[in-house]
Amino acid sequence: MATEQELEHCVTHAIQIVRQRVKQTRQAHPQVKSRIQDYPAMVVACGYRRGREVFWGESKSPVNHIYEGRLRERLEALAPIGTKRPQCNNTLGACAEPHAADMVLKNAPRSYLNELQFSKAYRPRTAKRKRYCRNCKDTFPEVL
Repeated sequence: MATEQELEHCVTHAIQIVRQRVKQTRQAHPQVKSRIQDYPAMVVACGYRRGREVFWGESKSPVNHIYEGRLRERLEALAPIGTKRPQCNNTLGACAEPHAADMVLKNAPRSYLNELQFSKAYRPRTAKRKRYCRNCKDTFPEVL
């Protein structure tokens, strides 16, 4: 079982990785503005109750992303992936939470959606904590 401290350590490390990546790409190509030079809106860490592995995810477009089957079904039960629901301003599947959960489910096939554990969600640009959005709360109602 990943502890809350391990989840927070992972997300702190993720923020450092994202910041370094953005810094390096901006230095390498100062005249070019591209999406890879931008910070993702959010990062979050995810583990599961019966395992020690912790993965992190960042918010990004869900277009062309192939989610693990159980997660895909859960998302599609809410709305088509990549669309906006009236209940939330965020694009369904674009948040850091489903990307982090996808990593757990693909790397620990014996894990279940109701066993996931999430760190708090953070903006990597400012390292400020943010609340989970309605899409994420509806996707993971047992754990958020």
